[in-house]
Amino acid sequence: MDIRKPPEVIADIKKLVQSNGYIYALCMIIFEDFHIVLEDLHKVNFRERLSKNEVSLLIGFLIQNQIDYSYPVDPLDVIKLKKKTYKLLEELHSTLMLPAYERMQELLNNQNGDTDLYKSMNYFFGGDNMFTEPIFYANDGVYDFQYSEFLEKKYSYDKDWLLKNKGFEVNSIIRILNRIRIILQKKSSVVNYLSLKETLPEFLEKFKKQNHSEDWEEEVKEIIPAMEFYQYVNLLFDDDQLKRNSVDFEAISEESWNRFYNGLLDLFIIKKEDFDSDMRIESFINNFSLHIDRPGLNSQFNSIGSFNLFSAKPIIQIDNDKYFVPSTYSVFESCYESPYYWMQLDSAYKDQLAVNRGKSAEELSYEFLLSVFGKKRTYKSVKIITKKGAEDTDIDVLCLLGNKALCVQVKSKKLTELSRKGDYNQLQSDFKLAVQDAYDQGLKSREKILDRNSKFYDDSGRLITLSESINEVYLMGVTFENYPSLTHQAHVLLTKSARDPYPVFLTIFDLELIAHYLSDPYDLLYYIRQRISLMDYFKAESEIIFLGYHLNQKLWKLLNSDFVMIDPDYGGLIDRNYYPYKLGISLPSDTDAIQNRWKNKDFDELCDQLKELKEPMTTDIIFTLLDWSSSGRERILQLIKDTKSKTFRDKNMHNCSLMSKKEESNSGITYVSWMDDNIDELVGYLLTLCEARKYKSMCDSWIGFGSLCNSKRRIDIIAYSNQKWTYNEDSEKKSSSLLEGKNKGTEIFFKQNIGRNQKCHCGSGLKYKNCCGRKAI
Repeated sequence: MDIRKPPEVIADIKKLVQSNGYIYALCMIIFEDFHIVLEDLHKVNFRERLSKNEVSLLIGFLIQNQIDYSYPVDPLDVIKLKKKTYKLLEELHSTLMLPAYERMQELLNNQNGDTDLYKSMNYFFGGDNMFTEPIFYANDGVYDFQYSEFLEKKYSYDKDWLLKNKGFEVNSIIRILNRIRIILQKKSSVVNYLSLKETLPEFLEKFKKQNHSEDWEEEVKEIIPAMEFYQYVNLLFDDDQLKRNSVDFEAISEESWNRFYNGLLDLFIIKKEDFDSDMRIESFINNFSLHIDRPGLNSQFNSIGSFNLFSAKPIIQIDNDKYFVPSTYSVFESCYESPYYWMQLDSAYKDQLAVNRGKSAEELSYEFLLSVFGKKRTYKSVKIITKKGAEDTDIDVLCLLGNKALCVQVKSKKLTELSRKGDYNQLQSDFKLAVQDAYDQGLKSREKILDRNSKFYDDSGRLITLSESINEVYLMGVTFENYPSLTHQAHVLLTKSARDPYPVFLTIFDLELIAHYLSDPYDLLYYIRQRISLMDYFKAESEIIFLGYHLNQKLWKLLNSDFVMIDPDYGGLIDRNYYPYKLGISLPSDTDAIQNRWKNKDFDELCDQLKELKEPMTTDIIFTLLDWSSSGRERILQLIKDTKSKTFRDKNMHNCSLMSKKEESNSGITYVSWMDDNIDELVGYLLTLCEARKYKSMCDSWIGFGSLCNSKRRIDIIAYSNQKWTYNEDSEKKSSSLLEGKNKGTEIFFKQNIGRNQKCHCGSGLKYKNCCGRKAI
C-alpha cells in the first residue's frame, strides 16, 4: 500500500473535524489522553495517546469554521469519530517519516558511499522536511507549572510595557492560571476515569481466556464502547437516578444522551464569574481568547509548522458567558510565549526586548547553578581578558569544582515558523544562533581556561583566581525557550572537529530538573561528564529521559551493547516523582523508582569526608568512585570499615586494595590504616604502596586513602594517579619486590552475606564476629 503525502492526510483531518458532533469526540479524546492518575504516571504509555501538538493541530483546523455543537445522530458515532481521529493521526505520523525512510533506503543502496558516521548523519538529515517529524513529535519537555513559575523572571524587565500595552500583570496571570486548573480539575472528578489505554489490554487478555465462544472478538467490539461511556455515567444520569440505582444502559433516553453531551463539553468550560474581580480577567480574556466570527479564521494554518492561532489564543469563546478551554497546558504555554511576540511588534521596543531577554536568561541559569555549586564556585557574566588587555570573549556562567570547570553559554533563540515546517536552510540558521554560536564561544572559553594565559573577571569586575590544576572544562549550552528536538539537533547538526569535545545543550526547563535532582555539585558535574563522554553511545528523545535513566540506572555503558536507545518510559519516572512534589501531593514511595537511587548513605558520607579535604583531585577521585558499580562501591566501604576496625583493635597498621572490574573503570583503590598518628610516615607508605599496586594491577587510575590510628575519620589523606599504564622495567622490579612474600597480601572473596560464625572474608582464619564483624569506628 502506498503512503499518502501529508497534504492528502491533512485534507481528510480537516474534513473529519467538521463532522457533525466531532466536538464531543474531541472532548473525550482530550479528557482521556490528558487525564492521568499521578500515582501511575510512570506507567502511562504516551505513545498510545495524542500529544499536545496533535491536539493543537485538530483544534487549529476545527476553528477555521464555526464549531458544530449539534448532537450526533447516534452516540456510537462519537466512538467512530474517535477511532478515525487516531487512525488519521497515525497515518500522518507515518507520512511525515517518509523522507527519512527514503533517505535511509538511498544510503543502504549506496554501497560505495561515505561510511563516516558524522558525515553520514549530516547527509541523512540534510534537506527539507527531514526535521519536520522530530520537531512536531518532540517531547514537550516542560511542565505547565514551569511556565508559570518562570514567568516573573522571563519578563522581569518588561513589566511596564506589558502592563501599559496589554494589561498583563504577572501575579494576576499566575492566579488566573492556577484558578483555571482548579476549576477544570474539580469538574473532572465527576468522571470515573478508567485509564483504558493502560488497562484495556489486560482486560482483553482475561476476557479471551475466560470466553470460549468463537465470536468473542465480536462481543468485545460491543463491550469496549460500553466501557468508554461507562466512565461518564455521572454525566448520563441525574443524581436521583443514580441514588435510586435506576441506571439502565440498555435503554438510555435521548434526554440522557443530551445531558451527557452538555456535561462533556462543560468539563472544559470556564466563566468570567469564576474569577475574583481583582484578577484582571477581562484583559486576560482579551489577550488569550478567540471568537470564531468569520469563515476562514486561522486559514493560514494549513500544514505542520504553520502559525496556528490556537497557540496564541488557546481559549475559545462559545458565547458571552462561556469559554472553552480544551488544553490547560496550552494556556500556560501561551502566557509564557505570547508576550514576546506582542513586544516584537513594537519596533521602538524591539532592541530593548532583546537585551532584556538575554539578561533574564542568564540570571535564571545562574540561579539554578548557584543553588548547586554555591556562591564561591559560581560566577556570571565572566569577562576573559588577554595579556594585551583586550576583551577576548565572555562566559555567561562559570562553575568551578576542584580541577574541573563548567562553562555555560545561554541563548534565547526560538525556532522560527519556517524551521518548524521543515525548511532546512532556515533550521540551520536558527540552530546556528541558538546552539552553534554558543558552542563555538564555549570552545574558545575552554581554550582560554586551559592555556592559563588569560585573566578572568566576574560581573563585579573582581579577578577570578582559577586553579592551576584545572584539567578539563565541560561545555553546556542553555536555551531560554522550549526548543523542540534540541537534544536530537545538537547531536546531528553540530559542526565540530573530531578532537573537540561534545557539549550538552539543555533548555532552561531541563536545567531546573537537573539542578533539583543532582543538587550536589559532584553529582551534577558527573552527569554532565557522562552525557558528554557517551554522546555517541546513548540516544534519547529529550533530556528528561537521559536524567530519568541516570537516576534509575546510571549512565554507563552496558555489556555487549554498542549503542543504546533509552526508552521514553524513563522520562516517566521523573514525571511520577517531580510533578506530585511540585503540586505538594504525597504519593507512596514504593512506586517511586528514582527515590532508591544507585547511591547510598555510606557512600555519600565517604564523599563528604573527601570534600572536606578540599583537594583539587577530589573531583577526579569521586568521579572514579562513581564509575564503579553499586556493588563495587559497597565492597570498598566494607573493606574500609573492616580495615579501620582492625587497627582500632590491635593498634597495628593494616591495608587493603581492591580493583574495579575492567569494564567499569579500570581503576583500583588502596586503603591504609596507620598504626599511630605520624602523618608523614603514612603519606610516604601510602604513596609507595599505591604506586606498586597500580602498576601490578595494570590500571590506568588508582586511589589511595589513608587514616591515622586515633582519628575518628575514615579518611585523613588522599592520593590519586591517573597516568595511563605502560610497561616500565624499574616499576616492574619495585612492585615485584614490594608485593612479594609476606607483603603479597591475602586475596579476599566477597560474598553477598557473611554469617557471624563463618570465617571472616579477610583471610585471618577467625570467625567474622570475632574479626571484621566487630563494631568499627
